[in-house]
Amino acid sequence: MVGFPDGARIVLDLEGGRPIHRGTVAVRGPCSPSREEFMGLGLSTPEARALEFVLAWFGHPFDSVTFESASSHELRWGAWPLSGPTLATALCLWKQREPEAFENRLGRLGLDAIPHSDNAPALFAQDPRLLAALARAGRERGAQRAQLEVLVTHVLRPMLASCTQTELASGGLFASARALALLFHAELRFGRRGATRLVTFARERPEPPAGERLAEELRASGHPREASELWRILTSPELADPA
Repeated sequence: MVGFPDGARIVLDLEGGRPIHRGTVAVRGPCSPSREEFMGLGLSTPEARALEFVLAWFGHPFDSVTFESASSHELRWGAWPLSGPTLATALCLWKQREPEAFENRLGRLGLDAIPHSDNAPALFAQDPRLLAALARAGRERGAQRAQLEVLVTHVLRPMLASCTQTELASGGLFASARALALLFHAELRFGRRGATRLVTFARERPEPPAGERLAEELRASGHPREASELWRILTSPELADPA
């Protein structure tokens, strides 16, 4: 456990011999951005509902700090989570918007927000106190908004650009919150190739639905967890169209 002068504490676990923080600030809750703040990022109502659902069920807490895998040195921070250039961009954005908060949480420890920096993973891995400070930064509302803004701008918008306007418009293939949640989940779990696969299924034929076909493909190829997650999206009443 790492303590701070103001009484805040961050509990660190060990994974692969390195400290991590699994997080304490859920995407839905009193310490997180509201639905209105999600929509303030330029998201439509279905997009905001879909993103909130995917992050809440399949993402991480805002203050999580982990690594890509036990053998990887790629640091991952936040709800999506962000790594590499997107992590650096989120920190830079937070520092730009709230310099005093950034200084209080990270700057006073000698940390700075440097675009495209490759030094952060080794630095945080070597010093548990710095890793704990990054985790604590994820509890700041401004840092959470920076995470979401970078996610929308650098990940989701480019991915949605691969869909046509007709497919995203009312009545289109990816107009509903449920269809968008399937798309966001595919991007989260498998990157652009996952989202592209789902779009391809949707364009080929309407039946059986693209999400069901992708779930079956994942199950058959040895990804039962991801297949189960797709079925959760396909059947959840949280994503039902408004009456």
